[in-house]
Amino acid sequence: MNMITSKFFNMGKVVVTHGINEVMTEDSRFATEVNLSLQRYTVKDWGCLDDEDKQVNEEALKYPDDLYLLAAYETCKGKIWIITNRISENAGDNATTVCFPSER
Repeated sequence: MNMITSKFFNMGKVVVTHGINEVMTEDSRFATEVNLSLQRYTVKDWGCLDDEDKQVNEEALKYPDDLYLLAAYETCKGKIWIITNRISENAGDNATTVCFPSER
């Protein structure tokens, strides 16, 4: 993935699952939709989450050392999730993963 950053939170390393990568390779429209979804995510557009889940994300931003964010977006290949979470015991050591819900 290209380097993607957010001025609102630490995304850490951005990765895609094998399934997402495989479909992105085969379908340029889907690849564009994934990139657009990531851009929306960086500006706190949480996609098709309900209001309660969007508020959970906003609350989570108050605890950047132990961050967990989830967003969902509709694509031509179905829903994708983007998840940012802490990946080690080190505060702020985050990764952002793009996956299909079935891959979580």
